[in-house]
Amino acid sequence: MRERRFGPRELYAGSRFLAPLSEEALMEAGRAAGLREGATLLDVGAGNGCAAIFLAEAFHLYVRGIEADPELLDLARANAAKSPARPRIRFSPSEPAGPVDFVAALRVPFLRAPDLLRPEGRVILGRFVAPEGLGFPLAEAPSGAAWRREATPLEWERFLVPLEMAIRTHRAALRSGDVALLAEAADRQIATFRAHAAAVRYELLVP
Repeated sequence: MRERRFGPRELYAGSRFLAPLSEEALMEAGRAAGLREGATLLDVGAGNGCAAIFLAEAFHLYVRGIEADPELLDLARANAAKSPARPRIRFSPSEPAGPVDFVAALRVPFLRAPDLLRPEGRVILGRFVAPEGLGFPLAEAPSGAAWRREATPLEWERFLVPLEMAIRTHRAALRSGDVALLAEAADRQIATFRAHAAAVRYELLVP
């Protein structure tokens, strides 16, 4: 029997920000970048949209999010529809036509910020720092970052636990194979995931 696809919607079902982030971390980054009411922000690799939505609500921004994955794009739009800031939030698979005041790239490497920013604009970067070969998306750290914050153990735990639950739920939902073997496979997958995560750091930066 063909195995049901384990896509982004399943993987990130319980992980709010899709990275080791918290509301506190986003508030600190927003203040460091100088986010202000009425400004425009572009969120690159917006995922399920929760980070962009939070920033729009907390700082009263106009936010545009870019997300190439159709499942996550649909999820971001559904999440935005529930927000009191929904008139100021828009998600699409492509870049906006004009420049913005701020760019956030919290989950993916992003090298085109200067083309999209107004001259006085600033960037909030999120990056995984991992040993070579682990397969995490890496971004070069800008030299002389004005502000930097590393994810706390609690933020990592809040990120990892929902992913582990999603892995177990997916394995348990399979209709073929021995239940004990499926559980054992989930345990192995989670152990590998934890071992990799233990070697990785996640940090927010404002150049």
